Amino acid sequence: MTHLITGNKFDPNTDIPDLSGKIYVVTGGSSGIGFGIVAHILQHNPAKLYLLGKKEEHIQWAQDELKKYGDTSKIVPVQIELEDLHNVDEVAKRLAKELHQLDGLICNAGLGVGVYNETPKDGIDSHMQVNFISQFHLTMVLLPLLQQTANSRLVLQSSDLHRAISDVQFASLAEINRDIGPTMLYNRTKLAQVLFVRAMARRLEKGELGFDANSHTGPWINAVHPGGVSTDQPKQAEDAYGKLASAAVAVLRPLMKDPVDEGCRPALFAATSEDIVKDKVQGQYIVPDRKVTEPSKQAKDEQLQENLWRLTEEILSDKLRSLPYRTQYVDPMAKEGLHGQPAGRQ
Repeated sequence: MTHLITGNKFDPNTDIPDLSGKIYVVTGGSSGIGFGIVAHILQHNPAKLYLLGKKEEHIQWAQDELKKYGDTSKIVPVQIELEDLHNVDEVAKRLAKELHQLDGLICNAGLGVGVYNETPKDGIDSHMQVNFISQFHLTMVLLPLLQQTANSRLVLQSSDLHRAISDVQFASLAEINRDIGPTMLYNRTKLAQVLFVRAMARRLEKGELGFDANSHTGPWINAVHPGGVSTDQPKQAEDAYGKLASAAVAVLRPLMKDPVDEGCRPALFAATSEDIVKDKVQGQYIVPDRKVTEPSKQAKDEQLQENLWRLTEEILSDKLRSLPYRTQYVDPMAKEGLHGQPAGRQ
């Protein structure tokens, strides 16, 4: 990957190839980095671009602003509430039924550093549910589409803050539902995203979970770090930490990258660049703009990856009752007493 390491610039205005005929899904696409991702994909002529967002007014604003970048008739707006697993399930199943191909799924949506809350309908730490669990479910439902689309991409928007947390086991929901402080709540989700990318890439290499290890064409699965970006997430930190955070943000904001011009570059590189295929960039961690680098030691811990996968399946199975994809650890039949055994690895 010498080319990637020595050539670290990626200009989305000129370096994204023509995307004619391609279909993308972007979560959190109505503001910040997500809007930048959507804008630059639209700029390069995709067939369809599904913009998933939380608030109808934000989605409408984004559609109006996107007229500057391309043909907004290609935008398919989808309202999704990541704090409600049943809503996520409905949206995911709708997309799986509606789409015939999927060239890129970019899981960008996320809560920033903020106070501890549990989701009102599911009773899960909101950071973990929004930033990871809901998007894990969306990914798994759409995975067959990614697998059948040549050289498709799966991109998770992580952060270098995944390095700044320890003592995480992903052993139980009780562990997840502990208030470990605004910064650590965020950092834990960023670690989870890199763990998931690496666990998924291992399954691809082994030909598990519907992957064909001998004739791999997609997806190319990577996590990215956007760098320090000026979005609404610092406002969440201000709400969590008060005047001290406000002062820090005031000092740092002029140094932060613009989300539309720069913050979206690593995700766009991972989602669109032909170099991902040429250099076989799989299961990696990419920092601005296009540099593959080593994630934390924790992120490479295979047991921690499997703990996370198991716990996520257990939570989703408990909240949704049945999962429309092949599970790794939870036996959905056992829940109904059909297998006569407690849930365990299949």
